[in-house]
Amino acid sequence: MIRASDLLGCVVHTESGKKVGRVHDLRAKTTESDCLLIGLMVGRGGMLARLAGGGAGAGPTRGDDVVPWEAITHLEDGQITIRD
Repeated sequence: MIRASDLLGCVVHTESGKKVGRVHDLRAKTTESDCLLIGLMVGRGGMLARLAGGGAGAGPTRGDDVVPWEAITHLEDGQITIRD
């Protein structure tokens, strides 16, 4: 099981080595019985979303501020790798 605290602060890189940023917040959706992680908020936009509370009134985020969970190819202590 992965804890949210394990992901926050991780450095995100693409498979080719480009640094995307750090994980500042998480995006999840709730179902009747679960909470499913759907994305990571990274970089400057991720930090702004976290400081603004990340709710509907927090303002728009750029597409590159959100990393879909499906894009993750590898998780390691402090490091997350995503598809290019």
